[in-house]
Amino acid sequence: MILLGFALRTVNLGAFDFWFDEVGQVLAGRSSSPVEAIQVAAAHLGAAPLDYLVTWAGVRILGESEFGLRWITVCWATLTLALMYATGERIQRGIGAWAALLAALSPLATRYAQEVRFYALSLMLCALVLWIGVRWQAWGRGWSVAMAACMTLGLYAHAYTALVWPFVGWVLIVLAEGARRRVLAQFILAAAFALLCFSPWLFGELLTERLPIFADAAGFNLETARRVLAGWEMPNFSPVAPRNTADQPLPYLIGGLHLAALLGAVRRVRTTSLWLGTLVIYGLATLMVVVNDMRVGYFFAPRQILNLLLLRAMFGGWVLRQLAELAQRRLGRPAGLILASVVLVLSIPSLLAYYSNWRDKSNAGQVAALIAEWKPQHLWIAPAYDQLTINYYLERRGYPPPAWHSLPNAQDAAPTLREALRADGLALVALQAAYVEPELLLVLREAGFIVAWPEAGVTGNEHFVVFARR
Repeated sequence: MILLGFALRTVNLGAFDFWFDEVGQVLAGRSSSPVEAIQVAAAHLGAAPLDYLVTWAGVRILGESEFGLRWITVCWATLTLALMYATGERIQRGIGAWAALLAALSPLATRYAQEVRFYALSLMLCALVLWIGVRWQAWGRGWSVAMAACMTLGLYAHAYTALVWPFVGWVLIVLAEGARRRVLAQFILAAAFALLCFSPWLFGELLTERLPIFADAAGFNLETARRVLAGWEMPNFSPVAPRNTADQPLPYLIGGLHLAALLGAVRRVRTTSLWLGTLVIYGLATLMVVVNDMRVGYFFAPRQILNLLLLRAMFGGWVLRQLAELAQRRLGRPAGLILASVVLVLSIPSLLAYYSNWRDKSNAGQVAALIAEWKPQHLWIAPAYDQLTINYYLERRGYPPPAWHSLPNAQDAAPTLREALRADGLALVALQAAYVEPELLLVLREAGFIVAWPEAGVTGNEHFVVFARR
């Protein structure tokens, strides 16, 4: 399972350029000192500095290649699978292999194992905290110290790692039996120590980002509920990603595991209290993330609850273990292999949909090469912030960053925009695929622009389409 997950996470690892969020972290890695890298992290909404420091070290050891810096993230993701296996087996024999399989085949986890971002590191530290928790007897007195240290590191990777702590505490309560009070007290002290260590960043950076309450009410709707049920593996229905369709079976498999876990836990509460509590924590943690995003006015994205994959993999593994035992009574020893093959087959379409879009991921480096070759007199871009991404690749080529003009959204296209685009000389317009809308295309055609590179039918949000007019 671990080797399978590792292989899936290395496919096309260096084949596409850094996109905007990755460039922001790589620029932190370029900083002259770790202190400066921390200052860059502080300027990024909701970020914590640990992975920025890792990137800072990575730039000095591995350089700035896409493959090299993403390789660090793949290592965290692979270690996560090993920890999930070891932890699951400690909780109940047979669960670990199924949990590792579900995590290995997750397109969501695979995607964020292929980006220079802090999500894979924070998930690994969550898995490490749980692994230490279930081994409290083997570690003796030192386990709470190790727990506090890993909790602190987790918070400095991403504040949402704290959402997994109630699950860890619940597992300790259920498994500790006679030593529950002592173990729970040590766990609470470790958590309090971690929060104390994180308080400078929490009060100095994160809480100062607050915007008007409920500035962004996106999140509370039936679509959110459906995606929660599908473990956020639901395909992307955005018009710029038509290759991801609703016919993929993986979301229905995950939804079925959720419902089966709920029904199984409710039917036998006394013997399944661990999993019933896990399901409650999973639902409440997801709700807390959505509410917090509304509080700060930030859009909700599945990557923000990637840490909760740990919970989903564990109770999903519990359900699959029950199914495997049931099937084994009828089919014999091959039943487990047959069931694992079914899970793999049901996951393949979603994984292929993810991999098929790699050509439509960021091509900022190729756009930069085009600009360096053509040397246009005028440059337009939408959205405006994406000039940072192309400028990064221009600097890597030794080309000075040009003067960019911001192109407004299609809804704001007006006669003044048409007039501005009539400037003499070679002009290029770089648009993110999501901005290639009929209204804006009409304005560009009226101003004499044609698609210069690459093809017109792109699908990835971070992919650039370049229009030119001589």
